Amino acid sequence: ASLVVNLDNGVSIEAAIREVLIAVLFAFISVLIVIYGFLGTLRATFIPAITIPVSVIGACIAINMLGYSINVITLLGIVLAIGLVVDDSIVVLENIFRFMEEKGLPPVQAAIEGTRDIGLAVLATTLSLAVVFLPVAFMTGQVGRYFYSFGITSAAAILISMLVSFTLTPTLCSLWLSKADVAHDHTKSKDRGVYARLDRQY
Repeated sequence: ASLVVNLDNGVSIEAAIREVLIAVLFAFISVLIVIYGFLGTLRATFIPAITIPVSVIGACIAINMLGYSINVITLLGIVLAIGLVVDDSIVVLENIFRFMEEKGLPPVQAAIEGTRDIGLAVLATTLSLAVVFLPVAFMTGQVGRYFYSFGITSAAAILISMLVSFTLTPTLCSLWLSKADVAHDHTKSKDRGVYARLDRQY
């Protein structure tokens, strides 16, 4: 007797995994371009970019601990969360950079005070996003059974990104950033101001 396969979900799962990898790569490249355009330093650029794979891996670990499998619904939650997980780290990085630039603080002290200064706002923003996705997990009926793992996955990825922004991001800032990076960005800002004044004169 021969075995006939009537339904093979492996094809759709592999396609979904490829979409996740493409989304991660696109987000990684976009973050590099945008952050470098605003801060102008490579070391500051790589800090929030590192948080994307860390947050995604953390979300996958949370999925495994909760007993969910990697399927189309959980991957949908991860893809949707990719655009959100980098926000917290960018906000924390920018505030640390500002403390170094405006107050002249050394990287370690700027990382501590900059994170503390913006911590409440990041916490409130992240929790509000998590609260948006959590009710999806409590939907009833057949639709609720399908989207239960989606809500949990998205909320877990967002909460993990907040944890990363409060721990890994300040640590990397204290280790990688230097006063030379801030001075380079400050020089570029002054140059942009000179060009703007020249444009207005002409």
